[in-house]
Amino acid sequence: MFVGQHEHSLDAKGRVVLPAPYRASVADRGYVTRLDSCIGLWSQSGFAEVADKWKAQRDEGLISNQVFRKFMTSVSEVKLDSAGRITLPRTLLDELEFGSQVMISGLFDRVEIWPRDKYDEDQSDDVGDQLADAINRLGL
Repeated sequence: MFVGQHEHSLDAKGRVVLPAPYRASVADRGYVTRLDSCIGLWSQSGFAEVADKWKAQRDEGLISNQVFRKFMTSVSEVKLDSAGRITLPRTLLDELEFGSQVMISGLFDRVEIWPRDKYDEDQSDDVGDQLADAINRLGL
């Protein structure tokens, strides 16, 4: 399970240190692709579930083979190096206009890696109000 948020730096080679609690889940390999304004990272088993959902959508005719292909070919495998870093694909970093500061956030079944400025925009005051409403609805 991935939870929490962490601020890190992205080096010139596109490497970012993964927070220690996330490393065990992607120690053998992980998978990254674009998600809206960020990069999604899944463990091997987590991405297998995502791929199965996409395949089921394609098999049911809910998405075209072209859309399925576009998604699957945009995925890259990543591996941790000895310093606990992964190298993010340059194409994704350029598309999403990453600078040197990133936010890494855990979203239960995946990790999201955001350009710092876009993360701040995503976490607007309106989201805080929505969170308060959700907490109340759940009785927490």
